[in-house]
Amino acid sequence: MIAPTSDVRAETYFRDGNQCASCGTHALLTFQHRGAVGMGGSKIMPLVVEGLTLCLECNDRTERDLQTKALLHGWKVRRWVQQQGRCQDVPVFYAHLGVWFRLDDFERIRITEADALAMMHAVYGRVEYEKWGLAA
Repeated sequence: MIAPTSDVRAETYFRDGNQCASCGTHALLTFQHRGAVGMGGSKIMPLVVEGLTLCLECNDRTERDLQTKALLHGWKVRRWVQQQGRCQDVPVFYAHLGVWFRLDDFERIRITEADALAMMHAVYGRVEYEKWGLAA
C-alpha cells in the first residue's frame, strides 16, 4: 500500500475542514483511501480526490461494520471505479453537515441530493445503489 504524501494528507484535511466527514470531530484524523488499497491494492500514490478525512474510529468502522454505508455515502468507492480513475464521479456525503459534495481536486463543491443520486446512479447503476440503501 502506498501512503499519501504529507502534502496530499494536509490538502485533504484542509479541503474537508480539518474534521471527520462522518462524525465531524477534529480529533485523531486519518486519511481514508476511498478506493481499496489493501491486499494488492493500488501501487500509485493517491491523489487528494481519492482520499477523505475520517477520524480513527470512523475510518476503522468503514473497514468493518459500515462498509455498505461507506459506499452509499461515497466514503469508499469500488475498486473498479478507482482503477478507471473515476473517484471524482462519486460524490461524498458529509454526514455531520448533512450535505453532499462533488470532490474536484483540492475543493469540494456543494451539490443537491438529487444531483448526488444522479451521479451515484451514473457510476453504479440505480439497482446496485438502491440495494446499498436498503442494506444500510
